[in-house]
Amino acid sequence: MAVCNEPRLPSLAPSAEGGDSLPLVSIVIPCYVKTAKQAELLDETLHTVAAQTCLDYEIVLVDDGSPLDVAAMAAPHARAVTLRQANAGSAVARNTGIASSRGRFLVFLDADDHLLPRALEAGLNALREHPECGFVVGRREEMTYEGGDVAWGVPRMPRETWLYETLLSFDWYIIPPSSAMFRRAVVDAVGGFRDPWGADDLDFYLRVAYSYPGWCYEEPAVTRYRRYSASSSRDGERMLHSIRAVYDRQRELVRGNPAAEAAFHRGLTRLTEIFTDCLAENFVDAMRARNWRRVLRTGFLYAREKSHPGRSATRRGRSKEAAVSGS
Repeated sequence: MAVCNEPRLPSLAPSAEGGDSLPLVSIVIPCYVKTAKQAELLDETLHTVAAQTCLDYEIVLVDDGSPLDVAAMAAPHARAVTLRQANAGSAVARNTGIASSRGRFLVFLDADDHLLPRALEAGLNALREHPECGFVVGRREEMTYEGGDVAWGVPRMPRETWLYETLLSFDWYIIPPSSAMFRRAVVDAVGGFRDPWGADDLDFYLRVAYSYPGWCYEEPAVTRYRRYSASSSRDGERMLHSIRAVYDRQRELVRGNPAAEAAFHRGLTRLTEIFTDCLAENFVDAMRARNWRRVLRTGFLYAREKSHPGRSATRRGRSKEAAVSGS
């Protein structure tokens, strides 16, 4: 069993279950469970946490108003504490978990992804080796919805430590959230997550990376990401609104910095294209479901996006974008 060493502080051996010492790492898992399949995936996720080589952790499972009994699902997992709240979205659920967690380091794990066995050990080692960094990111693997192997690889990790412009330009992205481990002081300093309606993870990463360097490492892989289309990120209208709000917050930060301005426009353009394509998918889905109101709405929005490429979220935002670009 690996010994978990806390970066920049004396070594701590794994905490005994039921002991009084605080856990080194808090794993926060927001979940909304309404089907037997989702319950099965959550149990699978919790079993991957139990397989960690580093045992100095706690699991804070936040039930975001699930129709099914999440506490009963978590009961067999001795290190899991379940909190229940009215449905408010993953950002609020993660903040609930942060507020109740006790660890000095935080990992945000989605309820259908896997932590690979050395994830916590590797994250702590990387933070110890790079004390200047506020967070570290390990390589991910990917799997199909059914849990099978995929035919594609994943992009290599960035080598730079200031990752703000890399994230802003969408040249690379932290996916899934469990790829990263954060110092609690960093999460507290940026105020946790906000806006439970879409790109709250991107907003969080940008705020962290603007103020703190990070370190990326290829080995070992730390998480396995489940790929499937039925997710909130496929709601084109919601995500277009969300990513534009997130980028609107970056305008003043990049003003007067040519490289950052270029990253801003490149990232906003890329994400707008991605989620405009999602509108087309939403239109087809609405047609198949014979949801004519949804057909009309998504069709109108798609046509508007295509006729105004690169448009900002609001008329108010257009003047700000012009100021950033110098036009």
